[in-house]
Amino acid sequence: MSYVLKLRDVIVGRSDLAERDPAHRTARGAFRPGLGWELVEPIFALLPVGDAQAPSEQRDRYRRARDTLALALYGPDGALVETSRIDITPDTASPTRLVLDVVIVDAAFWHT
Repeated sequence: MSYVLKLRDVIVGRSDLAERDPAHRTARGAFRPGLGWELVEPIFALLPVGDAQAPSEQRDRYRRARDTLALALYGPDGALVETSRIDITPDTASPTRLVLDVVIVDAAFWHT
């Protein structure tokens, strides 16, 4: 099942979100960039998520920039999936070298 990440009506990329952790309400999977990736890539390049060595000002700057993007995740059926955080991070283990990591608040997501 392919989930679509959009910036307004522009497809930023897709992911199957195969790794799911219902207890933490997180899902992640290989991220396949779309045509809109170049629009948001500079934001996600500001700070690798989980970089404990980065100054708090840098992490705050990244979070503010990320949150202003207002990205939206859509399910395989085209329905909006409510999220509280969306990150795209580098991951050498991923076939695309990028991972989509989201916190899902949409209860229906966890019943699929």
